[in-house]
Amino acid sequence: MSSGRVYIIAEIGINHNGSYDNCLRMVDAAVEAGCDAVKLQFFRAKHLYPKSAGELDWRDSKGEYSYNIYGAVEGFEIPEDWIERLLVYCTSNNIELLSSASDPHGVDVLLAKGLKKIKLTSYTITNTVLIEHCAKTGVPIIMSTGGATLGEVETAVSIVAKYHDKLSLLHCSIQYPTALVDCNLGVIETFRYAFPGITTGYSDHTIEVVEAPVQAVYIGAQIIEKHITLNRSMSGPDHFFALEPHDLSNMVSAIRQAESDYKLGSFEIDKLIYGSTAKTVGTHEKYLRDFAFMKLFANKDIRQGATIRPEDISILRPGKKRHGLDPAYLRLFEGHDIKAKSPVSFEDPITWDLIL
Repeated sequence: MSSGRVYIIAEIGINHNGSYDNCLRMVDAAVEAGCDAVKLQFFRAKHLYPKSAGELDWRDSKGEYSYNIYGAVEGFEIPEDWIERLLVYCTSNNIELLSSASDPHGVDVLLAKGLKKIKLTSYTITNTVLIEHCAKTGVPIIMSTGGATLGEVETAVSIVAKYHDKLSLLHCSIQYPTALVDCNLGVIETFRYAFPGITTGYSDHTIEVVEAPVQAVYIGAQIIEKHITLNRSMSGPDHFFALEPHDLSNMVSAIRQAESDYKLGSFEIDKLIYGSTAKTVGTHEKYLRDFAFMKLFANKDIRQGATIRPEDISILRPGKKRHGLDPAYLRLFEGHDIKAKSPVSFEDPITWDLIL
């Protein structure tokens, strides 16, 4: 923590439920709790999933649900003007506004609206096209790393390093919620050794209010991120594991106390939460990795024998669809005459057997 206080991010995410007023109330809660930033998720469904991504089944403490993936994601979109309005509101309340972006267009919109940092989600960790686009802007990047291997994190770090050194890495799990036994906070130490000079932190998805964030501070995390909600009983997939305002205040207080404990050396590491230092794909993460790590898909019908051009390809999360190639392979179609071996329909995956 040589850089100063732990930077605490209250993630609004999609828990606004389409209401700008809910956003304002959550900003107020974050300010009252003493957070340093609030974070949105800015995306467009057409840049995130194929329309044919399928149905998503999920459950929370109240029941089981099923919904159309593309339609649900469309329902979580926020208007662009929310960004500038919330930026003014946050600035007047002395709290920073952050947002994640999931495609180059989103990055450009957020920067045009005045944001000074970009958050990249775990699901974009292998999207080298997006990472490079973001790095080229020169703005600081906060990058989550859930569901990724250490090699994939190293590749992402090396791309950003070609352009600047303003990168922070957040360890996390992409299991929602994350069990304490699956936190593996030892990875924070791995990042500190593997990437010296890069700020490391932790994005917490556990139901517990303080346990994992406090342990992360003891291990050296300089950033803590946690989802927030106005009420856990609200409708939506991210409410039931998020912090209500009174819990958020308790977490911030616990983190500030943990900072003091850390400086005094007066703390104990919980071995269960510390877990492993190995940065691997946990068995609890494999489903969402397969579901949401981005791949190549056709954005138009392509006839057999036609040259496949980069503009014929979209980078999207597969959902329930068969996977295309990783985004890094988009470069194969730049300046090379690669022809389709068979007809390709709109939103079909771009696979090796299609081009080899």
